[in-house]
Amino acid sequence: MNTTNPSAILASVLLLGLAACGGSGGAADGAASGRPPAAPGGAAGDRSTAVPVRVEAIGRRTISQYLQTNGSLEAENEVDLVARTSGPVVELFAEEGRLVRAGQLLARIDEREPKNQAAIARVARDEAQLAFDRAKTSWDEGLVSREAYDGALSRLASTSAQLESAEIQLAYTEIRAPFDALVVTRNIRQAQFVTPGTTLFRVSDFTPLLCRVEIPEKDLPRVRVGQPAHLVVEAFPGERFPASVARLRPTVDPATGTFTATLEVEGQGRLRPGMFASVYLETETRRDAVVIPRDALVLDSLGDTVYVAADGLAARREVRLGLRDSDSVEVVEGLAEGDLLIVLGQEGLADGTPVKVLEEAPSAAAAAAAGAPPAGAGPPPDALEAMRQRMKERGLSDQEIEQRLAERRQGAGPEAEPGAVPGAAGAAGTGMPPFMVERIKNATPEELVRIKARMKEFGMSDERIESTVKQIRDGDGGSS
Repeated sequence: MNTTNPSAILASVLLLGLAACGGSGGAADGAASGRPPAAPGGAAGDRSTAVPVRVEAIGRRTISQYLQTNGSLEAENEVDLVARTSGPVVELFAEEGRLVRAGQLLARIDEREPKNQAAIARVARDEAQLAFDRAKTSWDEGLVSREAYDGALSRLASTSAQLESAEIQLAYTEIRAPFDALVVTRNIRQAQFVTPGTTLFRVSDFTPLLCRVEIPEKDLPRVRVGQPAHLVVEAFPGERFPASVARLRPTVDPATGTFTATLEVEGQGRLRPGMFASVYLETETRRDAVVIPRDALVLDSLGDTVYVAADGLAARREVRLGLRDSDSVEVVEGLAEGDLLIVLGQEGLADGTPVKVLEEAPSAAAAAAAGAPPAGAGPPPDALEAMRQRMKERGLSDQEIEQRLAERRQGAGPEAEPGAVPGAAGAAGTGMPPFMVERIKNATPEELVRIKARMKEFGMSDERIESTVKQIRDGDGGSS
């Protein structure tokens, strides 16, 4: 019966991975630091114990970098229609959610009294018109004084103004749409008595929709009018709604140190004012770039590292990154188009570890062009079994193992809790592999700052980073 300690085997593999980081001086450095040198690729281990991995052929595509912020959607034109005369509501012609045209009748207030007042004013104006016509004829013939002529003219002007005022009050009994809009709310009921100032309807024009965002003044040079952007809202997860910067406020708020950018959004008939949106302003775009999934990066050094599959072995590659978006990164140096990048199963690998390729996924661009589903929809059964075995060797309970595998099947991440660092095995409940626990324990203040920054790059929140580091530094997160 094999009595080899599984934890010792895992520790050896991780130490081999660290030794491989040392480049050409790995053997000498490993001897000086007490770490064994990396095994040659041909002696990495028995091929029958190869680690199942999934790979993706590296391709080229366009990648953009974004400035992320948040905002709420609002309509360009949205107004409350209020009553400007008194009386009961006698007719309603519009309901909430109905599209109305400019000038369309929405409701009518009892018009009988305003109509009578307008009729009286019209009679008075007509009488004043006749009197003025007679006075003018007499004035032309020299039969009346200038005073009589001026009095008739004054009465005509006064009665004409009174008629116009009465007709305005009569027009106020009809509530009409000021522009093409959607009825957002109806605040009145049939036969309700309203007075001047009573809110009757709210109407809104959803084309275009606006989104005002506050941006730190340090990012002022990165934002310009016409700059493309996109929005993501909770109601339509996974969908991007195009937008562009329509205007910039020319001043910076001294209290907050931010300036306001107003975006014009293509709502496509589905977005609504008041929705909360995550806003991504496109600050830089690079075409024909080597792009890899962010999850392919492993956290086993202070640099950026990935593994590729070559001749049945895992080959460690140090890479230099360029632009980054939410789930992808550009590789400037270290990888070439066509390399088989290990995108699943890279946890705990070392340079020269035998690997078994379960599935060679096409590049993201090729998969999208072919209409294929995205890679990572769930590992195959033999990969799950290999994960189960490796987690068991790391000391996880059966319940923890099954929970993490269930999360992986649902896309929460390989062998990790949501938000965990990719490649973290979970030493003593910290979510960190043992070698990283030791590194954090012994790190100088400057190294600790770099380690925290590295952890943040992998999606860990500031609170979780501080909690993990504190747990390790206090002696509760050491490897078992």
